[in-house]
Amino acid sequence: MKVFAVGASRNVGYYSSLSLLKAGHTVAFQLRNPSCFDNDTEIQPFVASGHVKLIKGDAMVEEEVRNAWAEANADGVAVDLVLVTIGPPQKFTLTKGWVIDPLNLCSASILNVLSVLPRDPAQQQPRVIAVTSVGVTKESHAKLPFLFKGIYAMLAVPHADKLGMEKAIYWSAGWECTLLPEGWKERLGGSEGWLKSAVIVRPTMLTDGVEKAKYKTGENLSGLYSISRKDVAHFIVNDISQNWEKWDGKAVAIGY
Repeated sequence: MKVFAVGASRNVGYYSSLSLLKAGHTVAFQLRNPSCFDNDTEIQPFVASGHVKLIKGDAMVEEEVRNAWAEANADGVAVDLVLVTIGPPQKFTLTKGWVIDPLNLCSASILNVLSVLPRDPAQQQPRVIAVTSVGVTKESHAKLPFLFKGIYAMLAVPHADKLGMEKAIYWSAGWECTLLPEGWKERLGGSEGWLKSAVIVRPTMLTDGVEKAKYKTGENLSGLYSISRKDVAHFIVNDISQNWEKWDGKAVAIGY
């Protein structure tokens, strides 16, 4: 399998990509700074073997995403899976809670990624996995543990960005569904339902804990507290990618 990974220099995307590489797959990383892997002793052997391609590009710049996509497919082997795990560092303020900069990193990036995917029925369209968060919609927020609802209320700014990310995927995939900028539908072709195959992963509060390989997943789960980034990666690699028909077309919560 050939993977195009956006936002995978660290955390969930990194752990997912590394596991996929160890399973024999290839990964094309789009990175603002490809030198971030220069001293990575786990990634470098795969660079040397040709299983990793490092492509410079900013996910917020459509032309750079388009160029990265073209480079990822330049060898004539089509990309099978697009993995979008992008997310900025967050800063806490007393007046606004957790904030991000730029405010629209996730929503702008997913628009750029979706806009470069093939729509011609004669071309292979890749599957898409995007990682957002539990609590970004009213429905998923209602399922949070009571004590966590106050904490998640302070994540309003980053969650608004994640919600925009989800809306773009929902519309493109034709799933039931103002945050996104004017003209965003036209950028995605103007007609909903063109994206054939996608999964949204909604982790609860992320931690840097170990991989347990034991967690709860589902569309309508409540009472989830936390999940390690390594276990989200485990779910993506060992369940979603191997049991695609089970998860295709779903927005899946994951947590302990």
